Amino acid sequence: MRSKKFTLAALVLSSSLMLAACGGGDNDNPPLPTTVATSATTATINPSSGAAAVESVLNQNFSFASGVPAFGTTSATTLTLAGTGANPTFTIGSGGNTASGTMTYGSCIFRITSSTYPANHALALGKTTTVSPCALTIATSGITANGTSVSANITLTLGTVFSVPLTITVSVSATGVVTVNGVVIATVPVGASTGANGFGS
Repeated sequence: MRSKKFTLAALVLSSSLMLAACGGGDNDNPPLPTTVATSATTATINPSSGAAAVESVLNQNFSFASGVPAFGTTSATTLTLAGTGANPTFTIGSGGNTASGTMTYGSCIFRITSSTYPANHALALGKTTTVSPCALTIATSGITANGTSVSANITLTLGTVFSVPLTITVSVSATGVVTVNGVVIATVPVGASTGANGFGS
C-alpha cells in the first residue's frame, strides 16, 4: 500500500517539475501585436482622386452648423452629393433656400443650374463657386488593419469649415488601403499597437 502511495506522489512531483520547466506554455508564445492605422485619413477631392472620394459618400447629407463662407451662407447649411463619382450632382440648402447643379473637380467646382437664392447670392442661378480645399477626413486612427469593416466618423472640409461628423463603414487593409462604403479612396500608415493608447515603431 505504501509503495502505491509513493509511486503516486512521485508522478505528481514529476508532472509539476515538467510544467515548471516548460514555463506554463503560454509565456513562451506571446500573442503577436495588432497592426492598426496610426492616423486619420484625408482624401482630397481633386481631378485625380475626386471621383472615388465622392463615390464613397454619395447620398450622404453633410451638415455645416454655422454655414459655409464659400457658399455665402451663415446659417445651418446642408450639402448632398448624388449622381456618380465621375459626374456628380449636388443639392445645397440653407435658410429656406436651395440650389442644385453639377459638380466638377478642381478642388470642388459647383455650377448652379437651379436656385431659389437671390440674384446677388453666391448660390444664385448661373453662378459657379469653387471651393478649396475640399476633402474628406476619416477617423481611421486605431482601426485594426485587417480588412474588417467597422463604423467610423467622416467629415467634409469646404474651405475653412468642416461638417458635423457622419458615421460610415470603413476598412483598413494590412497594407493601409482605406475603403469607405466599399470604395477604395486612400492609404494610411499602419503600425503595431502598443496595447495602450499609442502605437509601436
